Amino acid sequence: MKSRWFNYRPLFLIFSFLSLGSLFAFFITRNTLTCCLLVIFVSSFLIVLSILKKKAKYFFVPFVSFVVGLSAYYVSINNFNSAPEMSPTEITARIYNVSKPIDGRITAHVDSVEFDDESIDSNMIIYIYDNSGLFEQVEIGREITFAPINTYKSDLFFYATPNANMYYKNLKYSATVSYQNITFGEVDNTLSELIKEKIKDNFDGVLSNENIEIAYSSLFGDKAQLFNDQYASFRLSGVAHLLAVSGLHVGIIVSIICAIFKFFKKEGWIELIVVAILAFFYAYICDFSVSVLRACIMAVCLLFSKRVSREYDALSSISLAGCILFLVNPLVMFDVSFLMSFSCVLGITLLFKPIKLALIKAKMPNWLANGLAMSLATSISLIFIMAYFFRTLNVISLFANIILIPIFTFGFTILFVVSIISLVFPFLKYLMIVVNPIFDFINLTTAVLGGLPISNFETVDIQYFALFVYFFLILILSRICTAKREYRVIITLPILAILVALMI
Repeated sequence: MKSRWFNYRPLFLIFSFLSLGSLFAFFITRNTLTCCLLVIFVSSFLIVLSILKKKAKYFFVPFVSFVVGLSAYYVSINNFNSAPEMSPTEITARIYNVSKPIDGRITAHVDSVEFDDESIDSNMIIYIYDNSGLFEQVEIGREITFAPINTYKSDLFFYATPNANMYYKNLKYSATVSYQNITFGEVDNTLSELIKEKIKDNFDGVLSNENIEIAYSSLFGDKAQLFNDQYASFRLSGVAHLLAVSGLHVGIIVSIICAIFKFFKKEGWIELIVVAILAFFYAYICDFSVSVLRACIMAVCLLFSKRVSREYDALSSISLAGCILFLVNPLVMFDVSFLMSFSCVLGITLLFKPIKLALIKAKMPNWLANGLAMSLATSISLIFIMAYFFRTLNVISLFANIILIPIFTFGFTILFVVSIISLVFPFLKYLMIVVNPIFDFINLTTAVLGGLPISNFETVDIQYFALFVYFFLILILSRICTAKREYRVIITLPILAILVALMI
């Protein structure tokens, strides 16, 4: 049998080169020399591989994906920026997201926007000012009409990179207005808003104010209502992912559903269909955030592989999710939620098993090796992302995750189950009271760990492209690559050279 470096995964190749094409389009004007060298290196490698394997697909599949990714970037940027400059005298819209008041200002995202009674194909960000800071009638679902102080086109670029979240939510315009100049209309909630509002109402009188915000954020991924010091503690202690619905949350929910089917011995295709429907309905409630969609797609892939008696391939599964999300939002490669969510899964996929085996060989108990390997794999995968977006390196997250993830998983399971049941039987909401001490402990732990002077260190500035070069390096060094050691060294050296060049 001939040896090979990788099992051929077309979805992984497509996803990788879609990403590479978008990044090249963004990066070419900022560091032309590095981009050209990278394209020459990758093209040469693919051409040689195609010749050795005598299969053109090893070159043409990545090449076509690269061109599609590059084209999609320019088309997306141009379509967003083509929105005309407008100065309406009156704006009517519906609020679908509201932040907490800060310094006499509140930020609202609105849809169903009309400029001077003419509907526009865009959502908006509204900055509402009021010295009193009350904002009593600013609530989700409320229709508002106002004469703006000013209206301007949104800048798609945020800290030099495209704002993928702004593109995804179609926020092409922004406006400022005084609270006193707003006319408030009726409340018209969507189904997802009604469900979230009902669940949050059930928190009142059961959970403390701080825990209500944590519970709401962990259930729906909406951090707009969190207290600033709360989110800061979670971020500084390296467990902010607990507040953003992701694979951990979706995994818990899917496990609960599967456990019910297993209890009634109804596992099979019906189970798969029900899980898929409920998972994507949950994604709808969470406003189809990229981390939730990624987790839902991968969960369905896992169950589908079991039904057809095929081995589940996490790398192909995450690549499929990436390709689907790319079709929805071609700028998704620049979204921090996407990058953190996908990085964690890639890190676990590529590094978890070898790290765990190494720890077990060092005579570490299996339960501890499992938790430490998971935390190490996640931390390694997030190093460059944290350095780029937050200019910090978190060293306490390794221990914070080992301590808090099992505790959070237990608390979230209770919270989710009781929240759903209490929609039908409101009197059962008081069962959630057991979540209070769990979330109190998490609050206290994050505050202590995040406040330690050694918890975070400032890092050097790195370039955006380094994120993906770093992951390519991990891929070459991981268990996925089966090449001989000398070949790994040969391919690693130029990758390291490019990575160092991007950090200078």
